[in-house]
Amino acid sequence: MRWGICFALLCSVLSPRVALAQDEPPMYVFPFSRVPVNYPKDHLNYPAVDVEGCYARVLAPTAGFISQLHRLDKWTPENDSPGTRGGLTITVQGDDGVRYFFSHLGRIKVLKNQRVAAGDWIGVMGSSGNARVTRCHTHFGMSRVCPLAEVYLLQGEIWPQKYLNAWRKGQQLSPRKEIVKLAKNDPLGCLRSRADSAIDGTKSS
Repeated sequence: MRWGICFALLCSVLSPRVALAQDEPPMYVFPFSRVPVNYPKDHLNYPAVDVEGCYARVLAPTAGFISQLHRLDKWTPENDSPGTRGGLTITVQGDDGVRYFFSHLGRIKVLKNQRVAAGDWIGVMGSSGNARVTRCHTHFGMSRVCPLAEVYLLQGEIWPQKYLNAWRKGQQLSPRKEIVKLAKNDPLGCLRSRADSAIDGTKSS
């Protein structure tokens, strides 16, 4: 009898906690909605993905803030600078310590330094930058956070496909461990990328 009472009391204490956990919003969400999208298993030259589904809504994949954005499409075929190829871009610096970079957008719906929650509508897929001469899509890259503006790591440092696949199924797979391991194995990555980058259309020396 005593064991039955103890078990009942234990369940009454733990049950509210389970209910609260179930009610909590997901930490990660699939960052495209309203229009069906698809993406390949690879990407040219470096880890990233080009997601296709013109005019899809672009969502914040996790909570964080808007660390960078470019509202003006400064890309020209004559210059073709790495700093402007993305056209309209948004960078979400996640609370998980990962940067999420979206480029070739058609519309931006957030402000720099704005806080966002997972699933917030931040932009619309488009064809800005050099996508004007290719196709409507959104480039999606994931990388470590760098202290200074740079281009190459920002574009993508780990393969996003497995995370997109998981989030699409509602699974909470975090890229943090992979990013931390990569940064530990390559501590000078940010400095190297800064030295090689052309920022905002200016050529690096």
